[in-house]
Amino acid sequence: MLSPEDVAEPPSRYPRLRDHTLVRARDVAFPKIPGVTSPQTAVAGVRGANRLVLRDGGAGAPLPYLVPQVDRDGNDVGGLRLPDVAVPLATYTGWNFRSTAIGGTEQLFPLLGGYIPFARTKVEREQSRDPRLSMEERDRSRDQYLKLVQDAASLLVKDRYLLADDVPAIVKHAGEHWDLLVRHSTSTSSR
Repeated sequence: MLSPEDVAEPPSRYPRLRDHTLVRARDVAFPKIPGVTSPQTAVAGVRGANRLVLRDGGAGAPLPYLVPQVDRDGNDVGGLRLPDVAVPLATYTGWNFRSTAIGGTEQLFPLLGGYIPFARTKVEREQSRDPRLSMEERDRSRDQYLKLVQDAASLLVKDRYLLADDVPAIVKHAGEHWDLLVRHSTSTSSR
């Protein structure tokens, strides 16, 4: 029997430049979602003075600004794609721009990601001009969706990124997420 010390850790899935899962912010393929600012518009900071580095470390030079590349839904293609991202009902971002209500809309709000759910139907999507496919257009029933979530979680278990004991809770949460979006869509469209 192998001890934990004898088992290699799973390989890193961190986004990388060499496989284009990490790109310059201006090159990210983020979809044009109405009301959502693209990370292409984010401005990187500049180098500060550092007396320990030749010529003050290039004070004032722009810093490189790299972000994970995204799929057509706006979700990161690199990294560890948990079932919520592998079989999405929304776009998840690790960033969020400041609201027009507080100003500084070109700045990122610190330590706050974003969640932008898909439209429930094609009609809702077309009305809002959202380029991402709606839940309906993805041609999935709730049961099909939960099966895809189960499969995505099982792959992560096989690759040793998840424990098998965690899968039922992930599938249960996915079902609750589905129900919430369907219920919300139904209640807002009937007004």
